[in-house]
Amino acid sequence: MQLREQRRKTYFMRGLAFAMASGVCYGLYTGFLTLAQTQGVWGSWFAGLEWGEGQAALSAFVVTFALAALAAGINDLISGVWSMAVCAKNRQMGDLLKTVKTRPGLVMMLCAAIGGPFATIAYVVALNSAAAAGNPGVIVPIAALNCAIGAVLGRVLFKQGLEPHKVAGIAICLFAAALIGGTSFAAMGPEALLGCFFAFLAAFGWGFEGCVAGFGTILIDYRIGIAIRQVTAGVLELFVVFPLLMAFGGGIDVLPAVAGAAATSPALLFFLISGFFAMPAFSFWYKGNSMCGTALGMACNGMYAFWGPFFIWVLMGLCNIGGMAADYPPLSVVQWVGALIMVAGIFCIAVNPVQLLRSNKKEG
Repeated sequence: MQLREQRRKTYFMRGLAFAMASGVCYGLYTGFLTLAQTQGVWGSWFAGLEWGEGQAALSAFVVTFALAALAAGINDLISGVWSMAVCAKNRQMGDLLKTVKTRPGLVMMLCAAIGGPFATIAYVVALNSAAAAGNPGVIVPIAALNCAIGAVLGRVLFKQGLEPHKVAGIAICLFAAALIGGTSFAAMGPEALLGCFFAFLAAFGWGFEGCVAGFGTILIDYRIGIAIRQVTAGVLELFVVFPLLMAFGGGIDVLPAVAGAAATSPALLFFLISGFFAMPAFSFWYKGNSMCGTALGMACNGMYAFWGPFFIWVLMGLCNIGGMAADYPPLSVVQWVGALIMVAGIFCIAVNPVQLLRSNKKEG
């Protein structure tokens, strides 16, 4: 019995480590994705400059939305390639092809359609809008509301329980979001409001994805699941959403030139890195949830409310790769406090603090 209990605790702690690592990787993925869009031709596009021989500046709509779809698609497709490489290493390519044809595989594709073309593009739009105002890190805690939104949607769509501690956690998260958003608007102006709005849309999409993904991820190995998700999302973003947005924004005539410039830009190196970290950001989340429980796994993953701004500051401020000053603050003191309050609210949604304290007392 003692050996069994020791193994159970070891298994639980490994799951907790996976879940926490997913939050760190999500912060790294966010940092490198933001950095990639400051390099090479991307910097010219977002600055509204001529970006090639005889190529005029892109329209505001194309810069805001179509380029977000392009960046999201490049990142997710690269992440999918990394994921398939892991499946190949573990001799799971046959299982991957079989899973795609099953109902759980189709559910995972649906999750990719929700979390990719909708949520991820909204997240990139939010990052870019906040970056234009000089502070991309500020929208990350808003996007971390997906845990709170997922709890509400679970109640509305699937009649899942919404206990008092979850209601309290949602209220804490909303307070933290209002604190961060209000401070951002006062300091940065309307650009911050646009960024926070799209970050909220991303949180809604990821929250909905989390509700739907519960069925698929239980029945699919986490490595196969992330490969299906990322490849599906990347293909939809690159080959469906990006051309549609280019056409809608009046840039269909320069679409081949824009795609070619992105494919040959030095920024592709940073997209390779962001895609690499996007893979464990999601796959470790799936793995951690299966080992330590979905609730606690979501709480640990939700710590990217802190890790996202932190790594943006490290890469674009301390390392000064993205052109920011070394003292560039991704969040003000009040906003850092708001991000930590957000983490506490997410933890409160996932775990009942009263029961946790009681169980700790019994073990003591």
